[in-house]
Amino acid sequence: MPKDTIARLREVPTATAKQVLRELGIDRTLMLGLRALTSERRIAGKARTLRFLPLREDAKAPVKGVNRKLIDTLDRDDVLVIDAAGNLEGAVLGDMLAARAHARGAAGVVADGVIRDVDGIREIGLAVWARGAYPDANSRNLLAWETDVAVGCGGTLVQPGDYVVADADGAVVVPPQHAEALLSKAEEMALEDEFSQQLLRAGTPLDEAYPLPESRRAEFEKFKASRPK
Repeated sequence: MPKDTIARLREVPTATAKQVLRELGIDRTLMLGLRALTSERRIAGKARTLRFLPLREDAKAPVKGVNRKLIDTLDRDDVLVIDAAGNLEGAVLGDMLAARAHARGAAGVVADGVIRDVDGIREIGLAVWARGAYPDANSRNLLAWETDVAVGCGGTLVQPGDYVVADADGAVVVPPQHAEALLSKAEEMALEDEFSQQLLRAGTPLDEAYPLPESRRAEFEKFKASRPK
């Protein structure tokens, strides 16, 4: 993909991404039940995945501290996607791990579970989407099991290398093979929305402004032509 793909995706609202992906035949893209906890700014980036499994006293993870090792290797604009199977009693991220992820340049974290140290993470500046907050660490009932594998997050499949877009409305996974088609359609929709907003501010009734009727199409084309390239 072109180097500016992530920058362009950062301009796409999740509502638009969800709609366009549905039109492309990919409907199960929204990670259900997750909300912005530390920032509502929009992020976009490549998925790096981490899977937790339930703790069992006689079991050990294949690699100790695999979650910490992954965070130490995050690249700029990576989005850490955590599969904790919706567990609500063990925080999968705290302010220390968040500080390291932020220092590595990660775009944010999307977790199907809970986090802690919310105020501290907010001060660090790392954007996090999760099911909520809980003060106990994950070591009480979860094992960090493996990384960079396909995971489920909010009922949605996320694979390493997928794109993730997240904002105040939620978090959406964007398969890389559909990213360019999504961007082309989303950028056109953004221009139409801007034109509709302009009409509404001028006092145009809703049915004549949004969705944009064919009777306004010629006006819209002139508006689009006037926009800087």
